[in-house]
Amino acid sequence: MAGPKRSVDLSNTEIQEAWQEVRNDASDTNWILLSYADNGDIVLSGKGTGGLTEMKTQLNPNQVYYGVARVRAVDDHGSKRAKFVFITYVGAGVTPIRRARVSTHKHEFERFFNGYHIQIYANSEEDLSEEAITASLHACAGAHKPQAYEFS
Repeated sequence: MAGPKRSVDLSNTEIQEAWQEVRNDASDTNWILLSYADNGDIVLSGKGTGGLTEMKTQLNPNQVYYGVARVRAVDDHGSKRAKFVFITYVGAGVTPIRRARVSTHKHEFERFFNGYHIQIYANSEEDLSEEAITASLHACAGAHKPQAYEFS
């Protein structure tokens, strides 16, 4: 494996288009995951329409992922609003050198995934439970709290 890259290149058309799909309410695509290739380049690891449950099936405990899941806030008037959850996943089996890369690269992913509502740092699938994410979303909702969140 090549040494860590100092900067992050997110200009790949496939990555750009996948992120735009997630941001587009008319699109069924509701999650995206990016990770590091063996040479250190950023690659699209996956995208899908099955929500958080499907996204979690793609996670490898020996890998680092940056991604976003779109969830829907639903209020008692039937209004649905998109909420974006930025996720940094560092699997339990990730080496210390690869963990260190996260601290130097994470801010570039934060800028790329602009407009997210909350940020979750996860080391396991349990850290990405609907309950934990719902609690974080409720904490940032302000005066108008939705009654529920739809994760798929």
